Amino acid sequence: MSQHIISITDYTNAERPELLRLLLELHSTYFQENAPTQLQELKQELNIRRTFDRYIDLIEQSEDALWQIYLAKTETDHVIGFIIGSIKTDEYLLLNKIGILEDWYVEPSFRNQGIGFKLYDKLEQWFKGKSCHQIQSDTWEGNELSLRAHKQAGFFISGIKLSKKI
Repeated sequence: MSQHIISITDYTNAERPELLRLLLELHSTYFQENAPTQLQELKQELNIRRTFDRYIDLIEQSEDALWQIYLAKTETDHVIGFIIGSIKTDEYLLLNKIGILEDWYVEPSFRNQGIGFKLYDKLEQWFKGKSCHQIQSDTWEGNELSLRAHKQAGFFISGIKLSKKI
């Protein structure tokens, strides 16, 4: 499948089925194939489709302009990737307006073509336009693809989150 990317576009709710399809690929297929077993157990959803349907609802219904979604599309308008960002404020920090990279995904057959970085660059520009002072993101230990992409985008590891089932 050798289609060329021609656009990074703002998300519209008409593209909701495609966004949901890719969110499910990321959070079920990719996560199930790559996350450690213990983490999979802790993060197991009761109904993953409903969870991500509600997530999209939350974003679409947000009236405070603190969420942004960009889509990567082929020349035939097939959605092959997305990035989702939000903004939060931490009143205890000097650099207190924070862009959060929530989710970032490109279909496997379109990786290593710079598409993910085009999505990321667009989101970073949106964060800058919203006067954010920093960007945060997270991933799980061992997600080498994600770690490599984040490092190439200029991120550094700033902490470690630990979990335990009890």
